[in-house]
Amino acid sequence: MSSGEYFDVLSVKNENGYAEMVHSFFAGECLGSRIEGETTKLYFTGGEKEDIEIKLNTLPNTLQSQWNWEMQPKEDWHLSWQDNFHPVLIEDKIAIVPFWDNSTTAQRVIKIKPGMAFGTGHHETTWLMLSQMMKHIKPGMSILDLGAGSGILSIAAIKLGAEKVDAVEFDSDCEQNFKENLELNQLIDAIPFHLEDVLKWKNFEYDLITANINRNILQQLLPLLSASPAVILLSGLLLEDLKYMEKLCIENNLEIIHSSEKREWLALELQSK
Repeated sequence: MSSGEYFDVLSVKNENGYAEMVHSFFAGECLGSRIEGETTKLYFTGGEKEDIEIKLNTLPNTLQSQWNWEMQPKEDWHLSWQDNFHPVLIEDKIAIVPFWDNSTTAQRVIKIKPGMAFGTGHHETTWLMLSQMMKHIKPGMSILDLGAGSGILSIAAIKLGAEKVDAVEFDSDCEQNFKENLELNQLIDAIPFHLEDVLKWKNFEYDLITANINRNILQQLLPLLSASPAVILLSGLLLEDLKYMEKLCIENNLEIIHSSEKREWLALELQSK
């Protein structure tokens, strides 16, 4: 198989916080993860195993016997989720469910098809972002979703009452899954998908901007957001990133209005000074 036809999958034991530590260490490279019994499976682009191994070997020796590798063909990804995907509830107000689930109820239900975009709502950063969006979005608002992935935040914005949502995503593998999820939620053509690098996006005149991306991209985004009138919600950050982000915000005329956390993950609410 060519590298584009499979994922390198790293299985890490869940005991003693090993999986959480490894996941945090590779937050920028990991495409997605899921828990299977006593292990967490971390998904990486096919062909990256050797580079990941080099970084793994810099971790403490106590961690180095706690993982193993396997390959998973991309076409098997969807099938592997059907026995493991459980609904995600955010304060009983939003439910993220697989498309085959017709029994879960909530004020707003988002149906998704697990796909190459790996956006399933199970990650803590997605939960944090949705929790903050519920507090801010009012009918008629305009939303910019940077790093839209599978479209969960974009779809949630519409269901929460937003009038206009623009979704920006650089990974072309996400586009088909994004559009499938729009269709599952009866939102065909309701949200434009812009296949573009978020760092090249020019218009930030929105009421609310969301960016659930890794820290390396966020730190480059801050100068672009410094004059935006929007409320800005960021995640993809670890708790240990807070002081660094505080420094960057000061340098870019941005103020941290609120921070929230879930396990080791952090979300920030910013506004331009």
